[in-house]
Amino acid sequence: MTYYDSRFSTELHHVINAKKSSAFDLFLVRIAAARVVILFVFHALVFVGCYAFAYLLRFEFSIPPEFLETFRWNLPVVVGLQLTIGLFFGFYRGWWRYVGIADVVRLVFGLTTSLAMLTALWYVGRTINIQDRYVHSPRGVLLIDWAFALLALFGSRVLIRVGRDRFRQIDPTAETVKRVLIIGAGDAGETLAREIEHRPQLGMKVVGFVDDQRAKWGSQIRGIKVCGPIAEIPKLADDLDATEAFIAIPSASGKRIREIIHHLSVADLQFKTIPGIDHLVSGKVHVTQLRPVNVEDLLRRKRIDLPGDPVSELFKGKRVLITGAGGTIGSELAAQVLAFEPESLTLVERSEFALYEVRKRLAREAGWIESAISANLVDIGDTEIMDALFARQRPQIVVHAAAHKHVPLGEENPYEYLRNNALATRRLAELCVAHGVKRFVFISTDKAINPTSIMGATKRAAEILLLDVARETPMKTTVVRFGNVIGSSGSVIPLFIEQIGAGGPVTVTHPEVARYFIRTSEAISLVLQAATLGDAGQIFTLDMGEPVKIVDLARDLIRLSNHAEDEIEIVYTGLRSGEKLFEEIHLQGEAIHPTVHPQIVVTEAPLPRREVVDRWSASAAVAHTPQEVITVLRRLVPEFATAWSEDATIPTATAGSSILSRQLRAATDVG
Repeated sequence: MTYYDSRFSTELHHVINAKKSSAFDLFLVRIAAARVVILFVFHALVFVGCYAFAYLLRFEFSIPPEFLETFRWNLPVVVGLQLTIGLFFGFYRGWWRYVGIADVVRLVFGLTTSLAMLTALWYVGRTINIQDRYVHSPRGVLLIDWAFALLALFGSRVLIRVGRDRFRQIDPTAETVKRVLIIGAGDAGETLAREIEHRPQLGMKVVGFVDDQRAKWGSQIRGIKVCGPIAEIPKLADDLDATEAFIAIPSASGKRIREIIHHLSVADLQFKTIPGIDHLVSGKVHVTQLRPVNVEDLLRRKRIDLPGDPVSELFKGKRVLITGAGGTIGSELAAQVLAFEPESLTLVERSEFALYEVRKRLAREAGWIESAISANLVDIGDTEIMDALFARQRPQIVVHAAAHKHVPLGEENPYEYLRNNALATRRLAELCVAHGVKRFVFISTDKAINPTSIMGATKRAAEILLLDVARETPMKTTVVRFGNVIGSSGSVIPLFIEQIGAGGPVTVTHPEVARYFIRTSEAISLVLQAATLGDAGQIFTLDMGEPVKIVDLARDLIRLSNHAEDEIEIVYTGLRSGEKLFEEIHLQGEAIHPTVHPQIVVTEAPLPRREVVDRWSASAAVAHTPQEVITVLRRLVPEFATAWSEDATIPTATAGSSILSRQLRAATDVG
């Protein structure tokens, strides 16, 4: 076959397919038109019947002869007007199997409009040369006709809807019917129950609602009984022979979700949940999108936004640069900042794979805009390349999230953590000042508070170095501290999930170790809001809620994996180098002040004199051995508590040491 023959064959194939598609579309149009005609005829019959019945009822089923004549002349006018109004109000559109409030409103407004017009014609008919016999129906008849037409049209729709819902058969191909409990008898629960009724192919049957509100107990929603309380789930599940449960309380706190999961685990029920309210309001997910409960659900908190949308005002139309953009925190920062429509977004990341992943995420969630987003494979410690990047991109706002965060690795690589976390932060801040950056936001950690690890000490040093640069420049600098981010790289949660997937054991360092946790999206939202509050070198700390015991978190994850607690063994391995039993929320001697945001506080940390910081920076630049790094860190961060010896190759931190009682040395004595 020649090229031209092949091309002709392909074009002929397209033409045939196009004709088939056109024929099918025409067939669908004809079906739709036939359906409209049928509905039109049905409404005409209803209007005629209701008008006739209104006359009979008005005259007690004995219509005087003179009114029979009026009825014959009025009938085409009344029915014709009602059919015409029905056309404008969409009476002949929509599927009755899905009838809802909007359909009722449409019927009420349409029939009321026709009644109003018929009443108006009764009074003004003569003035516009319309004979009385056409418009002078008894006014009581018009009102009775309105009521019966509304009842008949709405009733017929409801009958179709109820019949379809009540007589719908469960999919016969389903091997077993899942008997479902819905936890939460609110709007979300009702929506979920309705969706299950409408989808027989799911092979599910809702056997009950469970709710804590006593006023709802014994009532019914869509014919399904509401029981309670939630603490009685094990007993209720046995009574109703339930096999699965759906949590439909999008506003529930993380603590409440953990309690519900405990009751479901005791009842040995498989469970899923609908998204939390913060995801629902974003519009990206819907109530009926069930998914497995994840660890973020266990840490839900009420979302609080500042009035006036100051975050959008801060970032909209600005040139923004984010370091560490490929990490868990950096990628979420990029996604949230991009939603505020900045003029440009510059991503800085030294990991090629991480930069590739954040590009994929932004392309998927926000649409990758080549002209507005720049991806740069750069180490922030490379001052020359960063200087050229600043000159090219001219950022107005810099959000610095790049850092080494893994505590045990920091104990083995102290110089790299000092270089990357502290010294590179100072050089970056100086570059920002040189290039006229207006605002600098630094992501710190609660491990910088009374640190017992190299990681924590270097982050605290970075805070001091940054605030030292900020105090003599017009650049507005904000430091934001928060704890562990759920699911971040190097965190304990992915490790637990991996261990559970392998059948255990799950390794926990100590039965009493506890940490503060926060969801990534919530942490970044609070960081951006804190950025709008900071002016002149302030440290903000996020309200992390209550600390969570790591062993309790492990047990929760075992339950979320639909395992019994005794199926997966938990093994205690002992605290690792540099770890504490408990994280702390502020330095001894720091003053704490509230802000306009109830989940953000500002701290006033002591800051050494400028000359002290300058001397320290010079000595830190030449510190390379572990002993030298620790010595120089303790000069700037005197609260840094670590057990080490001059002969040690790698220092060993005092694990779990609590130093809240230690007094911070006066800043003037540092160095």
